Amino acid sequence: MNERTKAIVSLKDRLPGQHKKLLSVYMTFFVFLAAEFIMDPLILKSYSRMWPLSLQFAPLMLCAMSQGCIMLVGGINLALGASLSLATTIAAVTMFEGAAGTAGGVMVTLGAGMAIGLVMGLVVTFGRLPDIIVTLAFSYIWNGTALLVLSKPGGHIPGAYSGFLQSGGAVPFAGIIILLLLVLWKIVKNTRLGINVYAIGGNARASFESGINVHLTKILAYMISGLFMAGAALVLVGQTGCGDPTIGNAYGTKSIAAAILGGYSFSGGIGQMKGAVLGAFIYIAIENVLFFSGLSSFYQYIIQGAILIAAIGLKVISYYRGGGEGA
Repeated sequence: MNERTKAIVSLKDRLPGQHKKLLSVYMTFFVFLAAEFIMDPLILKSYSRMWPLSLQFAPLMLCAMSQGCIMLVGGINLALGASLSLATTIAAVTMFEGAAGTAGGVMVTLGAGMAIGLVMGLVVTFGRLPDIIVTLAFSYIWNGTALLVLSKPGGHIPGAYSGFLQSGGAVPFAGIIILLLLVLWKIVKNTRLGINVYAIGGNARASFESGINVHLTKILAYMISGLFMAGAALVLVGQTGCGDPTIGNAYGTKSIAAAILGGYSFSGGIGQMKGAVLGAFIYIAIENVLFFSGLSSFYQYIIQGAILIAAIGLKVISYYRGGGEGA
């Protein structure tokens, strides 16, 4: 059996385990979904309550999907929040009134997101530098660039775009964006690129020896991550009606927490996009439960941090118990 065949067999052996790992995520999701219904019973009585709820959850879900792409190849993106802020400012200065102007701004924002991912991916792969250091450095670069584009919240987002994002319909627009990107990832996952992403996350050296272009795969993973991040930016500008050079600051660490809660692994090669979506829901549901509990905000932060530490701790324990697999 050659090296390539071994890598593919190893990957196939890992995938069924990933579905099993999602069972605990599903269970946690349903617990907090029930908690959401208890806190806001009108959701069950009025379908229109789903729109504001979807807008609340969508940005973090998309950010968790973006972070998940990087974690699959064994990395972590500390610049996600800063790049999200930059993408919102780009959207705010490129969108104009009218269908063509709005569509043009959307395309520019999506392209900018992929370009941001491309730049970071090139530096990480060809610079042979740790991704955590590179993305930390880029967080300052993207923050500064965002402030150059817009020194304060502003710009212009067409009223029709914001109205459409927040209006009712058969399916919330934010949900459509998430669904489209999930379908896109499902297609990618079933291609050679998707297999390669999981393979190099599981064992980069073995993947290289089996003939996989590790550098190109990592760069493309960063670009797809940038696309998801830009999707989150498009939702945010529709919510706020403007670009904001600091709005993404909170989403960097939250996206990591959501990805971990959704079953992603720091060691790479473990995780699914639907897990990222569920992890984001769980994270925000935790915030909502703590908010409605009436606890002081100081205690809420402490409890959120404790939950994150517990989640990471469980990952580490499973890693050592599993002989280095699946943390």
